[in-house]
Amino acid sequence: MNELAETRAFASITINFERSSYIEHQLASGKSPATHLHEELQEEASETMLACQNKYLIPAIRALRNVEFASFLVHQVGPDAKVLGVLAQLPKLQDLALSVGPGFERPGRERIMPFDAFSNIRVLKLTSLPIFAPTLQLIGRMIARCPTLEELTLGNADNQYAGTNLDTIFNDSMHSPSFVPCLTSLKVINNMFNLSATSVPYLRSLVHLDLQIQAGKIEAPFWQALAENGVQIRYFAVYPLDIAAVRYLTSYEGLTELHIRGHRGLEPRDCPNEVFHTVLTHHRQSLRQLTFSYLDFQFWSITDDYLECVLECQALQSLTLLYHYPDDREWPLRPPPQEKLSPDMSILLTRITESLTNLEALRVCHAREYPHFGCGTGAMHYARAMQQSFEREMCAAAITCSRAPTFQLYKMNHSQIGLGASSPLAFEPNSRCFKPVKGKDDFSFLIGLMNSF
Repeated sequence: MNELAETRAFASITINFERSSYIEHQLASGKSPATHLHEELQEEASETMLACQNKYLIPAIRALRNVEFASFLVHQVGPDAKVLGVLAQLPKLQDLALSVGPGFERPGRERIMPFDAFSNIRVLKLTSLPIFAPTLQLIGRMIARCPTLEELTLGNADNQYAGTNLDTIFNDSMHSPSFVPCLTSLKVINNMFNLSATSVPYLRSLVHLDLQIQAGKIEAPFWQALAENGVQIRYFAVYPLDIAAVRYLTSYEGLTELHIRGHRGLEPRDCPNEVFHTVLTHHRQSLRQLTFSYLDFQFWSITDDYLECVLECQALQSLTLLYHYPDDREWPLRPPPQEKLSPDMSILLTRITESLTNLEALRVCHAREYPHFGCGTGAMHYARAMQQSFEREMCAAAITCSRAPTFQLYKMNHSQIGLGASSPLAFEPNSRCFKPVKGKDDFSFLIGLMNSF
C-alpha cells in the first residue's frame, strides 16, 4: 500500500471503515445470547484493524504530501485517533470532511478525537458526529486554528446537547486579538444548535446561508444582528422561516438565490404573503434561482396573485413552484372536492413563457391533500395514477403566446425537488405543448414519493 501512495498522483483521499450490519447491531444491542461472543470477536477484529492501520495505512497517508482534500468516514468501531493526527500533518490539506457513524463512542470507551490537531483548513464539513461537550470544545479549538476558514458545514445525528448555541464553537476564534471574519458559507443541518446574535461577529463575511434547524431555534435577534452588521446573504435557504428572517431579507439588495423549503404543518398566512409580496419584489432585479418545496400547499401553492410577484423577477434562470392539483378523477373513491388554488396550467406556462425570458429550468411540483391509506399497495397505485394524470394535464396545456419557451419543463413531487430525478418534457412547436420523452423511467419518482407518505 505504501508503494501505491505516489506523491504526485493524488490530490484527494477518502478513508472509509465500514463494519456495520443488521446482525452486528442486534448483537451489540445485548439482545442476543451471542452478545458476549460478539464482543470478544469485535475486540479481536479491532486489534487486527489497528495493527493493519499502523503497518499500512498511516505510512501510506504520510506519503501523500500533495493531498489537498481528505474525507474520513468511520462506522462503528473504527481506527485509532492516530489516523486523524496523521491527516492533520499533511502540509497541503485545505478541504476536510469528517463523518463518524453511530456506535463510535461506546459507553465507557469514549475516545476523544484530535480535531484540534488540524490547522489552516479552508473548507470544513463535519457530519454525523457524536456531539458531546468535549467534542464541541475540540471543534472550537480546531476552528480557532483555521483563521482563514471559508466554508463550514455542521451536522449531527444526536441531540444530547440540543439547544447549544452555535457561538460555542466560535468563541475561541472571536476572542483572538488577530481575528478577522473570513467565513463566507455556513450550512447547519441538524437538530441541536441555537443561533443567536452572539454568533454574528464570526459571520460578518457570510454570503451563503443554509440552515435546517429542528430541535434548536433561530432567535429573532440573530437576524437583526446580521442586518446591523451589514451582512448581505446572496444564497439563502433557511428552515424554519419566520417574519424576523423575512424582515432581514428586505434590509439589503442583491439576493441571487432564495430557497424556501422544509416547513411542516400549518404556516402563518402572513409569512407566504410577505415572501411573495415583499421579498420577491425587493430582490426582483437580482434573483436568479427561486425554489418553493416541502411546504404546506394550502399557503404556499402558486396562485394568480403570487404568480404576478414571481413574474416581476425577470432575471430568473431556475424556478420551482408548488402547484395545487386537487383533481382526483384518477381515483374511484374521491375525497370531498377541493377548491383549486393554482391557475390553469396553460395560463401558468404561457405567462411564464411571456415574462421570464431568461428562464432555463421550470420545475412544477404537484401537491394536494392525500386520502388515507391502510396496509397494502393502495398508496403506490394512487401515486402512479396521480403522476400520470398530472403529466397528461401538463402535456395538454398549450402555450398560447407567440414566444417559444426558453426553459426545460420538469414535473416534480416533493421527494424529487433538488435531486434532478425527473426527465424534462420536450416542447413541440407545432402543437405548442410539452410532451413526455419516450422511454423515460419514472420508477425513481415512485420510490421518492412513497417516502413522503
